[in-house]
Amino acid sequence: MIIGEENRANLLRKKLESDHWEIEISDGDDDEDFKEFTTIFDLNFDDDSENFPIYAGLRDKLIFLSAVKQSLSESSYIYPAKVRSRIFGINAMEHYLNTEYIEISAFRRNEWNFAQEFIGKTNFKLIQTEDVVGMYRPSVDFLAINEKISLLNKNVVSLDHEYFQKEFQYIDQIGVTAIFEVLMAKYEDTKNTAYLPCSLLKRKYLRNHNFVK
Repeated sequence: MIIGEENRANLLRKKLESDHWEIEISDGDDDEDFKEFTTIFDLNFDDDSENFPIYAGLRDKLIFLSAVKQSLSESSYIYPAKVRSRIFGINAMEHYLNTEYIEISAFRRNEWNFAQEFIGKTNFKLIQTEDVVGMYRPSVDFLAINEKISLLNKNVVSLDHEYFQKEFQYIDQIGVTAIFEVLMAKYEDTKNTAYLPCSLLKRKYLRNHNFVK
């Protein structure tokens, strides 16, 4: 089962399509009987992690939870529950679901083989990461993007130039909101000011504006 908004759920569905299973997309409402499914993907989990105790109690089920803005460890601290399922974090950001690689973190390292076996039957290639906020690619990519936006803010670069227009169109494709929220989560987790969104990025986020019209 895939829980999440239509765009991301359908993106993931295409990568997961296989003769090994049937896929159902859900909004994850209270009427859902999670016990009916062998594997669950919650693409909204790091925005709304209330269901952690429910997922934790699904004995031996394979659970993949979006864990870029909130780590699995933090979720288990906020919602204490005995974890009977096999829980993994995924980078479920729309930009990255469009790539051939899927980033996975493990709640328990000794269960990696379950994730490897499952992902091996999909159209993804697996990247193993630690259970940390930002995972790998968003941490690296968005730190660099924040610096680019800072240079634009300081007039070191100009959107009058075609090269920089293409650079910032790429940033718009990822999404200002996604970049800002991940950087803020990373900053709050690490207190490393390098991750603090620059003033221009914050302004674009607050006004819901793109860089290139």
